[in-house]
Amino acid sequence: MGQKILIVDDDASIRLLLDTYLKRQGYTVLTAHDGPTAIDLYRTEQPDLVVMDIAMPKMDGFETATHLRAIQAEEDRPHTPIIVLTAYARSFFVSTGTEPYIDSYQTKPISPDQLVRHIRQFLDG
Repeated sequence: MGQKILIVDDDASIRLLLDTYLKRQGYTVLTAHDGPTAIDLYRTEQPDLVVMDIAMPKMDGFETATHLRAIQAEEDRPHTPIIVLTAYARSFFVSTGTEPYIDSYQTKPISPDQLVRHIRQFLDG
């Protein structure tokens, strides 16, 4: 089994696209449709990397990332890279103070090939 990636997006078509594509690349893929589900999966499955949308119902990506970082600290886990999928520019993350919770971002629309290259930079060093 490959490294484990958690995909968090409220859009089922995005989840399916990324799930299919990443599995073909040899990754084990977990999916969540919202922040609370992502938090539960993060606790139990301990993914190696998280790819997450920002705009989601119930709990947005910023709040979810904050919870994931808190779990990481509480359980003394190794750093889990978080890549966010967004239409926002980097300056938005800096201005909102959320930049410390994420490692990188990919702008929408998503290029699966580009996302995989980005994931490999984090997981393969």
